[in-house]
Amino acid sequence: MATVFDSPADWRGPQLSPQDWIRPLTPDQIAEIDAALRHTERRGLTLGDMRKEDFPLPTFAADLVAMRTELQFGVGLQMYRGFPVRNYSKEQLRAIYWGLGLHLGAPLTQSRHGDVIGDVRQIGTGLHEFAGRAYTSNEELHFHCDPCDVVGLFALRVARHGGMTKVASIVAIHNEMVRTAPDLLAALYEPVVYSWRNNQLPGAAPDYEHPVFAIVDGRFVSKYSPSYIEWGYKMRELEMPPKVKAALAMINKFANDPAFQMEKHFEPGDLQFVNNLTMLHARTEFEDFDEPEERRHLLRLWLAVPDSARMPDSFAAFYGDVSAGAVRGGYPATVPITFETVHLN
Repeated sequence: MATVFDSPADWRGPQLSPQDWIRPLTPDQIAEIDAALRHTERRGLTLGDMRKEDFPLPTFAADLVAMRTELQFGVGLQMYRGFPVRNYSKEQLRAIYWGLGLHLGAPLTQSRHGDVIGDVRQIGTGLHEFAGRAYTSNEELHFHCDPCDVVGLFALRVARHGGMTKVASIVAIHNEMVRTAPDLLAALYEPVVYSWRNNQLPGAAPDYEHPVFAIVDGRFVSKYSPSYIEWGYKMRELEMPPKVKAALAMINKFANDPAFQMEKHFEPGDLQFVNNLTMLHARTEFEDFDEPEERRHLLRLWLAVPDSARMPDSFAAFYGDVSAGAVRGGYPATVPITFETVHLN
């Protein structure tokens, strides 16, 4: 029987203060990031050439490691605020973001198109289509996690209206279900069906199974992806088990409760990082500016990090290597990796 999991990641939105997760960038830190960019530019390095050592951060690197530790063993959400994005081209901002990501972990491919830097912006793709990708729509995105240890978002431009980001602790929701609905929670400790939604390698099975929740070696892990679960049962032409359906609905209910969630607007220059194994995130619908260069645009990284938790063997159906600190997650690419904007079809 599942029990309450004691963790700093068990927080509720009203309890979370800015001091718990916002890290204002200092002038010295910004100058160090700028110097690292100039170092790569002088050497003529492409993003594919870059290694962590090619983006030197003599003092800020230690802060990045401390931030990553807080993601894994603290509240599970951290943000650097105040990078002067208007002082740089978007190509330079991609290089900066990539360099910072290399100090945090191993970037992962985010689609079969081979993109390792996701462009989160409206390009008119169908959110509700089988192979649709939510981050290229301006529609509301419901609470979910991404298939990696840590997701990072770098805000280059923000929307005219809307686009509010929401975060909720899946640890807190799990613990509330222990108290109020242990029978439903138990159904999520058993395997459920997830669809790949056309993100599998050619010839691979179109779906896989593993639980939503697990606790391994004293650490909590989860993978709450409700649309992928819904498509998993739909494509198998199976009815979702009633307890699974009710449990997923309860998670969604708690995540959308103001007592659980934390809401915020991105500001240009924000760098947010979220632990996908302990946190859920969502976004409200937004309206863009008319000018193309001013439209909402975030860069996204999916990262495998060296201090991540071990997963149960059952999670290998998706993640492959489930050992602690493994390079795992993301989607397999069917084309060479690209660092440039990908226009999804």
